[in-house]
Amino acid sequence: MKPKIKLQSKKLPSGRYQIYFSTSGPEGDWYGYLLAEPRTPLQEVVMKISRHVEAAASPDRYFQPNLFSLRSREVRVNRIFLFKR
Repeated sequence: MKPKIKLQSKKLPSGRYQIYFSTSGPEGDWYGYLLAEPRTPLQEVVMKISRHVEAAASPDRYFQPNLFSLRSREVRVNRIFLFKR
């Protein structure tokens, strides 16, 4: 069963969208933020959130690379931050 997802978006000065999401479902309740390009289809955003929530249900295998790569200088696109409620 897929998680139930609620989305809110805000257009940033760069033209990208900051998407706040919250989920509820068998994997638990989660919330987070996702950075999306202006022409990213809604279905793609929802699928990405679903994949991350399902993966986070196995915490021994899931970690947020954005939080663990503080020394890395490479710029990551499609960032997602996911937090457990």
